Amino acid sequence: MSSVKKHKKNMKRKSANATGIPTTRSGRKRKMNSLQSQVIFGLIVVGIVLYLIARNI
Repeated sequence: MSSVKKHKKNMKRKSANATGIPTTRSGRKRKMNSLQSQVIFGLIVVGIVLYLIARNI
């Protein structure tokens, strides 16, 4: 492996570790699916809380 390829791999690994965003396609897809499910769950919880608050007023 040439030093240029090795440097590029190390750079990709450093950026992935620093940002928390994977560099592989499957890793990015898995992360987006996880974020989507977390957002949907959060919206459901907020909706239930707002419904309960509005019902008591």
